[in-house]
Amino acid sequence: MKLGRMVTVILAAACVVSMAGCGQKQAPAGTAEAPKTTEAAKEAAAEPAAAENKETGEKIKIGISMQGNQSGFVQYFTSAMYEYQATKAQDIDMEVVFADDDPAKQFSQVETFVSKKVDAIIIQPVDKTQCAAAVDLAADAGVPIITLNTVTDSTRNTAHVGCDDEQAGELQMERIISVCGPDAKLAYVDAVLGHSAQVLRAQGYEAVLAKNPGVELVVHDTGNWSPEESMRLVENWLQAGKDVDAILCMADCQLTGVITAVENAGKMGEIKLAGMDCDPVILKAIKDGKVDCSIWQDGLAQGENALRLAILAAQGEEISDYIIPYEVCTKDNIEEYEKKAAERDELAKKYF
Repeated sequence: MKLGRMVTVILAAACVVSMAGCGQKQAPAGTAEAPKTTEAAKEAAAEPAAAENKETGEKIKIGISMQGNQSGFVQYFTSAMYEYQATKAQDIDMEVVFADDDPAKQFSQVETFVSKKVDAIIIQPVDKTQCAAAVDLAADAGVPIITLNTVTDSTRNTAHVGCDDEQAGELQMERIISVCGPDAKLAYVDAVLGHSAQVLRAQGYEAVLAKNPGVELVVHDTGNWSPEESMRLVENWLQAGKDVDAILCMADCQLTGVITAVENAGKMGEIKLAGMDCDPVILKAIKDGKVDCSIWQDGLAQGENALRLAILAAQGEEISDYIIPYEVCTKDNIEEYEKKAAERDELAKKYF
């Protein structure tokens, strides 16, 4: 890989998840390696037998700490948990709090859940490194803790539910190289630095670039999950004369700003664009030919299965990671993902 100038970046506060929302690769308890996609996502999932603690006979209490409720994907995860409780686990007590993208606040929330003696905790970690202490806190207290969508450096979580973010980076990069060719000049917009999605998606990019030495990475920098910051970033690149065949974004919320920057520069159609999350705005842009692809992750399945596993863990059952594959959405299969996105967004509107 021919590496262009690496831009020094400053970590800024996250305003949304991508991605994640955001889904990620997690090291299972007791190991240092993260798992690949498992068969669990392809098989019928075991449902909790009853919504009570087997030891005490009391109603199960689940504490849930999410990153922040302003992100579409956080709303997808959370809506799925609300819906699962309403339809399949009406007898549990479920408390949902939002950390406002603040690791210290999230640690305090987990601390509060432990003091309330909840039977299990679900955490969507704000930061890969800083939130490891919250996972360790729950583990030290003997409370099962399930990481949802994003991960930490701790290996003491009881299980992880999410997608493999390294796979997301690989799929997106492979798609763009297949479109632009083996001598492509590329740029990408990072998510918030230190967020597990950013770390792992970048690793996916690098893995594919290492196999394609003719591809040049011209520049990359962080857009901090922000359409405005991402727009300004790409505007600066193009005004500085950066010559690129494609720009990849780690989240569709960033890509919306990048589209504006490319349009304003008169380069729409000349520069290929790729996103992640299959936001409705980006799905329309794919149909209109402005965007080449976006990477689909199933936010509803992640939320539902996180709560399902938390209930099982609270009942003393053995649980394991539940990893859901990413998928590539292009103009060729857009109708399938428009339908999935409509169902996802309808459920989110029900609860937010």
